[in-house]
Amino acid sequence: MMGRSLVLASIFRRNLHVVSRSKCTIKPASPTPLMLKRYNLSSQDRMIRNLYMPIILFYPPQQLANTTATTISNILKTSLSQTLSKYYPFAGRLRSGSYIDCNDEGIDFVEAKIGNTFSDALEKEAEKSGDGLGHLFQNDSIWDEASGKDPSLLLVQLNHFHRGGIAVAVSLSHRVGDACTLSTFITYWANLTRHSGDHCKIGHLCPHFNQLHPFYEGDSVTSVSSLPKKYWITKEIVFHNSNIKNLKAKMDYSCQEKYTRNELVTALLYKSIVAAKSDSGVFVTSVLSQAVNIRSIVDPPLPLSSVGNLFTINHIPTSTQSEMMLHSLVERMRNGKMKIKTIKSLDGNEVMPILIDYRKRNCRVFSFTSMCNFPIYDVMDFGWDRPVKVTIVDTPFADCIVLMDTPSGDGIKAIVSLEEEAMRNFQEDEELLTYASF
Repeated sequence: MMGRSLVLASIFRRNLHVVSRSKCTIKPASPTPLMLKRYNLSSQDRMIRNLYMPIILFYPPQQLANTTATTISNILKTSLSQTLSKYYPFAGRLRSGSYIDCNDEGIDFVEAKIGNTFSDALEKEAEKSGDGLGHLFQNDSIWDEASGKDPSLLLVQLNHFHRGGIAVAVSLSHRVGDACTLSTFITYWANLTRHSGDHCKIGHLCPHFNQLHPFYEGDSVTSVSSLPKKYWITKEIVFHNSNIKNLKAKMDYSCQEKYTRNELVTALLYKSIVAAKSDSGVFVTSVLSQAVNIRSIVDPPLPLSSVGNLFTINHIPTSTQSEMMLHSLVERMRNGKMKIKTIKSLDGNEVMPILIDYRKRNCRVFSFTSMCNFPIYDVMDFGWDRPVKVTIVDTPFADCIVLMDTPSGDGIKAIVSLEEEAMRNFQEDEELLTYASF
């Protein structure tokens, strides 16, 4: 009996569980002007699936010692309402997949009491399954398609842990914006909270919307395939700066200085993942697909807080062993980015047609997104100091990799999703384990 109790207690500790949930709607603090009631989406936005991108921020008990759960909740609800007055399309509803009716219907806000401690949650992998962080988000909000009648474009869950500490989980429709959009939205919300609702003090963080997108009739979403139910495994792997420095030292001396951390980690991960998925040494054409934020690239440059899916991809096909050498991958990544810097706009450079073409040719596409160097930890302070952890949770499909800075800035964390056998091979890659740890 004692043994069974210990097993049950262990399982209970391992899996996060919700004690109670309450739900409400948060509407903009001020009505959207009539002239802004319709927000047309760009051609790129319309090609992106209407699925939720999930991110979560953790704030420990000691930073909230003098603030009650009720006070935290009221402060966040008030400032979120004020933030939605600036990010007014987020409180609207998608119409025919081509524009947003900025009708101020609001967003779904859930408050949850979690039966586990804050430290229990910090130990979890960044995945949606039962032993991950899934319970800290609203239902069907981790890379799930927005469904139901008039679904909210933005979902927020405020989690209160046993013995203190909170986690703020935010899911934004990818149809509305990219990872940079999600980051700048939370940055504005956090800074507005810290400055007690004074928009004037954070004017430099205001969102920028392109109101000049043409109106398209109908929903012209281009899908590579239907989104599968999760069958892959998601793991976190960390590359400490000291190990990245050692990796850099292995490279050709004439190239060492110009190689960045991001480039080296991306190249090594790609090489290891392709090897993990290769069948008996048979080489299949693979593609390193690297998302590139174009805000600072286009002419004239766009503000960082520009809303939308403002990215293209740097795509590097590989079909020989020599092309998998780290220096070759980095050089080709750099050459691709130089070409991207010549584009003037996304018209004709949308992501989906490129990916569809590769898949028609039966190429394996490995998608990399990097949030490294995003201003996250130092700017997402709601008035309770910086979060101790911020992470994207899981990925929308297999063969997908997300890179983020570690909380202390001492390295890069990669969230990697692979099929079970490939993940097993990946975790045994000797070169990878020389520079990284799971």
